[in-house]
Amino acid sequence: MDNWEQERRERAYKIWEDEGRPQEAHDDHWKRAEAQHELSEQESEEVTKVNQQADNEFAKDNETKTATDIRPPSPVSPD
Repeated sequence: MDNWEQERRERAYKIWEDEGRPQEAHDDHWKRAEAQHELSEQESEEVTKVNQQADNEFAKDNETKTATDIRPPSPVSPD
């Protein structure tokens, strides 16, 4: 069993338990578990994309800076 299948089983089981362990909603629990997994994967991909863009922007901003151009953070808290 692969990791995706195990996650789907765990999600479906959690949904089943949260609903009071009904006997007749098996297919619904599996479908909802799959939908939750897909949403989670999509959100993960979006976060990864945003992080990559931020890394690229940071790298671009710091291409021309030398060690003498970079100031250390202030020891005084901004709060």
